[in-house]
Amino acid sequence: MKVVGIYCLAQKELFELPMPEKVGFERGDMVIFSDKDKKEEAGKVLYLDRSADEEEKVLKESAVLRKMTPNDVQKMETNINRGQDVVEPTLKKIEKYGLDMQLFEASYSFDGSKINFIFTADDRVDFRELVKDLAKHFQKQIHLKQIGPRDKARVVSGVGRCGRKLCCSAFLNRMESITMDMVRSQDLVSKGSSKLSGSCGKLLCCLKYEVEEYARLRSELPPMGSIVKTKDVEGRVIGLDVLNQKMKLAVGDRNVIIAKAKDVKNVIVMEERDRGLKPQEEIVPEEASEEELILKE
Repeated sequence: MKVVGIYCLAQKELFELPMPEKVGFERGDMVIFSDKDKKEEAGKVLYLDRSADEEEKVLKESAVLRKMTPNDVQKMETNINRGQDVVEPTLKKIEKYGLDMQLFEASYSFDGSKINFIFTADDRVDFRELVKDLAKHFQKQIHLKQIGPRDKARVVSGVGRCGRKLCCSAFLNRMESITMDMVRSQDLVSKGSSKLSGSCGKLLCCLKYEVEEYARLRSELPPMGSIVKTKDVEGRVIGLDVLNQKMKLAVGDRNVIIAKAKDVKNVIVMEERDRGLKPQEEIVPEEASEEELILKE
């Protein structure tokens, strides 16, 4: 199914709607659409004519109603101001129920029938009584949504360590999982958490970008601990320079040389128990001199 992706400004969520036959908008346009509750909402078009990520989550009964008009823009700005007015009484009610949550943003739906509350919390929060109280107080439908630190960074935006706008708020449509396996596959563990963490305090989104290329390059190198033969020497692989397609070979008892992958003539893959290496072992032997080190940097 082909869909259009729209980021809802009030709910801070990406929705996918069926791709219309006639398209009167383009990527980057601000539009009015019907959400999953059939309420009018304002959003930004992130992509068009793309296959659905998860077809069961597509809002099949929803549609883009129109591009935003000047009147729509004025109405949206009014709703923003109205949202600011509900923050203080909501904070008092959060304190009343003793909930460990930090209210991040409050905003009205475009049609004014619903108030969206976005909050952060370290653990799950039972806010059922709070919702009832808020609905009674404001006489509106209440929608509370908990977001994590990555989603908060996306909303707030900012500049990353690379000097550019945060990827999550610049062009990433979905927040994909970043794992330590991705860090290990690129030999970045030694960098330390401070250099691998983004503004949100979690692993950098960009750690995912080159994982497939690293995997491809690593597959063209012999495994750690294997015995390789070049036209000149035979040695045991004790270090890998994945990007430059080189390896460090232990030749004899003391000699360490650098060889290129393209010069390898034969590889004898040792059994894991015979390699004498622990998984993800540091590839630079302690006895190697500084000149011999192959570092990713």
